[in-house]
Amino acid sequence: MKLIIILSLLCLGLISGQNKRFAYEYTFSNDSTNLENKKNELLVLDTSSEGSLFYSNKINEIDSLYNLKDPKGNPPQFYPYRNVLFREIIINKRNDAPKLYYMGGPTRNYFEVTLNNKIQWTILPDTKTYENYKIQKATAKINHREWEVWFTRDIPLNIGPYIFQGLPGLIITAEDRTKSQSFKLVGISNINDVDLNFIPMFQSKQRESLNSKVVLMPKEFKKLLINNDDDFVNNVVQSTTNESELVSSKFYDSSGNEISKSEYIKNQREARKAILKHNNNKLINDFKR
Repeated sequence: MKLIIILSLLCLGLISGQNKRFAYEYTFSNDSTNLENKKNELLVLDTSSEGSLFYSNKINEIDSLYNLKDPKGNPPQFYPYRNVLFREIIINKRNDAPKLYYMGGPTRNYFEVTLNNKIQWTILPDTKTYENYKIQKATAKINHREWEVWFTRDIPLNIGPYIFQGLPGLIITAEDRTKSQSFKLVGISNINDVDLNFIPMFQSKQRESLNSKVVLMPKEFKKLLINNDDDFVNNVVQSTTNESELVSSKFYDSSGNEISKSEYIKNQREARKAILKHNNNKLINDFKR
């Protein structure tokens, strides 16, 4: 996608405090064993004089679609956000630590996590031109992942995308050392409003019955993510070791051959471990390290 910017208007807009939407193309591979298998999604960084909101643009599309289809505001009969790939929400309010919002695991809750807002950047002398901007290179290790970013001092915004912050200008591109996770600015536009007290997807009317928030510290969040993985692997064991339900049950492998219950459980656990392995490069997993 082509970056569309009018420099004079953009700078005037930022100086006057207009609300801006910075659109980023997020390209990623969740599988560290197959980094060439990549997907992408459009993410947006909505900014105002009070802070910023970073999330998937698919959420806006879905909310608009259901508002058009159902003017009475009735929730859909199914979970509408199942195709959203980037499921984290990052809210950064002025004079407050950034917050990450996430839903995962067996519960129907979503979680609020206070993030460390001190990133140790190394600003390098390397510069180049990108879409008429002079951009400069910086590096940092964040949650054990090494990042290389290019930022511009022409846009005096030091928050976003993702959990990046603290540089003397907006980040234009960011890529990790393995080239499996990247963000690239692809568009800028004016928007009417940025509500930093509303959490997209988790507080929308499409999921009113699921908006129970749990506040966690980073260490608690790390433990939660690890426990979620363990529960995912062991859940099949818990469900299939209920003797009252298995008196006359038979078990089969993928070829249709009858196997013992213990073999079935072992196979299922290995299959679930494989699923986790093929999703071990998700950015959210960095918080487990």
